[in-house]
Amino acid sequence: MKSRFDCLVIASQYSGAREVFDLLKQNVKITAAPEILPNKAILECETSKENENLRIGIIEFESLQEIQKTDITSYLLPQAKVCLMLRNPVWRSFASYQKNKEEGKERSSFIEAVKWDSSPPEVGLGPQNTCYISAGKYSEGIKSLLKQTQEHDFQILQYEELRRTPFKILLELQENLGLQFRASREEIALNLSKQKMAGRRLGIFRSFRRNPAELNEETAKYIYYTYFKRDIEKVEELLSTSFASWKFAEKALDGSYISKL
Repeated sequence: MKSRFDCLVIASQYSGAREVFDLLKQNVKITAAPEILPNKAILECETSKENENLRIGIIEFESLQEIQKTDITSYLLPQAKVCLMLRNPVWRSFASYQKNKEEGKERSSFIEAVKWDSSPPEVGLGPQNTCYISAGKYSEGIKSLLKQTQEHDFQILQYEELRRTPFKILLELQENLGLQFRASREEIALNLSKQKMAGRRLGIFRSFRRNPAELNEETAKYIYYTYFKRDIEKVEELLSTSFASWKFAEKALDGSYISKL
């Protein structure tokens, strides 16, 4: 039972697992150095109860579909809580593409790479292991996860909200798990605000240095309707949650499409 967790955070690649790890590591009291493995991190955290620590596991799957062949309960203590990180699948796939592009593993345009990635292997149009599309198909993995964790508290965290309001997400985790902060709430909120502003400035500087390719609206719309629309609708039904910010609005009067990012 020692290897099991009081809380398990699950995410697919580029969906916020590292951000959650950093958020907790920097702001809550930990009793030992974090253990960092290739696709898993472990934090031993202090709680508000005296002499009681809490083990948090953060697991990053290449795709949530892997959950169907993973015994998630083997990671969980009887009263464990489960947090699932989700990100807009269109932008998750673009983040994966950008990383491969930076590392020289990808030479195609994003739209070409997506088409090649999702083509049958016998077509031979490109690499079949980039998972741009399959890693953003969430419904089957979530269905398996819900079935396996029926006896556990289950929470959804959205990547977009984590980036927009990290302090709010941190408070939710702290209150839900009974964690101890390293500093006052006011100080943590101020530090996170400074980090967010610094990140924005760094993003501007990077754009001047490298001028990275942006995901244009028409490409995003095409990928959403071609690959993800039905899967998102299934996820909403499974979780009884709206993911309106991932979708595209109706056609505007000027003929353009407005995306809700």
